[in-house]
Amino acid sequence: MVRLIISCMDYRLSQEVMNRVKDENDIIIRNAGANIYELKDRLKGINADEVVFLPHTDCAAMKLVNSAIKDGKDVDKEIDEKLVAQFRGKEFSSLQELEKLNAEIGEKMLKEIFPNAKITTELIDVNKIKIPQKKTRYYLLKPQTRYNDEIIGSYVIQAFDKEDVTADIKIAESLGLKLEKSELG
Repeated sequence: MVRLIISCMDYRLSQEVMNRVKDENDIIIRNAGANIYELKDRLKGINADEVVFLPHTDCAAMKLVNSAIKDGKDVDKEIDEKLVAQFRGKEFSSLQELEKLNAEIGEKMLKEIFPNAKITTELIDVNKIKIPQKKTRYYLLKPQTRYNDEIIGSYVIQAFDKEDVTADIKIAESLGLKLEKSELG
């Protein structure tokens, strides 16, 4: 059975992601905002039986989307294409509505990509989870990598290839994060 876990790269979510891993073969993908749109072509190559989709509240990526659309903030062209553009023309009046919309759009895309898989979506409320001490670094990890105490509290981008997450790397760097380790070529 192929089980896929998709989540945001936010430092607060690493333990939550690990809590949902059931098997050493589970595939973990993490990027800014748990952005399915950016991953859709790569995901089509996975024959998943189950997908656990974990966007969250108080998401910096959704704050970026909100400020780009509602306030007209300039964003990098690649970030706009891979993250922001999918929300243009959508109805939302608050960050909370945008975060719910992100969960809905992502789930809809996952159902299209994996029509026969069990899809579970959970919008994680960061006010209801244990928050680790924040570390101002990020990791680029392969989908099979599990986290140790050094990684918990850091931002984590997980993908099959670095080319899949170039916009996410730009977002990490815009947050002032330093790359601690890369497993991606």
